[in-house]
Amino acid sequence: MILIDILNVFIFYIKMKFILLFIIPLAILSCKKEDPNDPSPTKSKAADMETVFSEDWDNWRFYLGDTTVNVTTVFTEDWDNWNFNSDTASGSIQTNFSESWDYWKLTNADYTIILRTAFSNDFDNWDIDDANSNWHVDLQTAFNEDWDNWDMVDSDNDISLDIETFFSEDWDNWQAYGVFPDSYPLEYRIAVLFVPVMVGVLKLKGII
Repeated sequence: MILIDILNVFIFYIKMKFILLFIIPLAILSCKKEDPNDPSPTKSKAADMETVFSEDWDNWRFYLGDTTVNVTTVFTEDWDNWNFNSDTASGSIQTNFSESWDYWKLTNADYTIILRTAFSNDFDNWDIDDANSNWHVDLQTAFNEDWDNWDMVDSDNDISLDIETFFSEDWDNWQAYGVFPDSYPLEYRIAVLFVPVMVGVLKLKGII
């Protein structure tokens, strides 16, 4: 009788050990905090935007597939005056007037693209337009003033893009998820990607 009791206790112990080996890891996984900036698994990566050095806010690289675009202020920390250049395109991105932070122009020999807030100083809601065509996209934070998480929508072509920091508020490291259509020239893509980066920098600097 005693041997049977001992055997039952041993079997119970083995069962409990087996159960705990599975339950504890599952419990830990179920409690994992969700990162709101985790990319959608259904969207492919369209671009990376990073500072050349950590928190080097006036010196960026935009990586779009095989194309690298250098995006830098004309002078050190000259926040309203930027240049972009790559192997295939170059130009400037400037405020319409000195330090008019809610109205910018991306210009080169081929394009004039207007980047402006939907309302005056409405920095989480932008309209981006080609001044010489009917191309238009809306660019907004995913939630009100959610500065590290943006959505681009081209309603005419049923195109959307998610632009977000790699980790929450990781301001020197951004990624874009979705697909830029082949019809978008590099200038359109740079204009879209520039706004979240620029707004993040201006926020960090206390300018807006």
